[in-house]
Amino acid sequence: MDIPERDLPLFPLNTVLFPRMPLPLHIFEPRYQEMMTRCIRERIGFGVLLITDGNEVGEIAETATVGTVARIVSVDELDDGRMNMLTMGVVRFRLLKTYEHHPYLSGDIEAWEDEMGDLKFLSKLTQAAHKAYINYVADLSELMDEQDRPDQIVAPMDPQVLSYTIASNLQIPNPDKQALLEIETVQERLARELEVLEAEQIFLQRVKLMRESFMHKDFDKFSNN
Repeated sequence: MDIPERDLPLFPLNTVLFPRMPLPLHIFEPRYQEMMTRCIRERIGFGVLLITDGNEVGEIAETATVGTVARIVSVDELDDGRMNMLTMGVVRFRLLKTYEHHPYLSGDIEAWEDEMGDLKFLSKLTQAAHKAYINYVADLSELMDEQDRPDQIVAPMDPQVLSYTIASNLQIPNPDKQALLEIETVQERLARELEVLEAEQIFLQRVKLMRESFMHKDFDKFSNN
């Protein structure tokens, strides 16, 4: 797959895509059917950008200026022209200029590779973030009655991939996810994510205690009746 730095097709979405993370898409608008047909024909990627003002459907929306290039993994082309696709994030990019000479948005970009940061601190930080993320997913699963134990949850130990895995799966607003995408180094991203995970875990524990309290009250009412 090629990543053209000039006239790269752009896909504004109400989501933040991170490198190494999957993104399923259902393509139904004619302009994006044309865009994806071009990507398949020319074997190129496309850029995913978070919408900052506007909608996915209709007029071209305003977007963030940092996004992620996606590659097409698989395509299921339907009889009416719609497409079900699986795509995967590849690399971050900075948007330099936009064009509207296609039915869809396109632009000039520069790829933005991660720097790792201070390697002396990265190993311990990775271990701490990994543990906090496992506990976070376990707490979420318990609240949703899925009952996944921490020893059943798998997360990567590679610092860069872990940082994107955490960012992609955190249940936080899109602007906060965009801020994580734009952090300069893996070390800084993991450090910020560790702060968020610790705060989220406190919140989830409070929710768990509140739910247990309500359940006990309901049980007591039932028993008294």
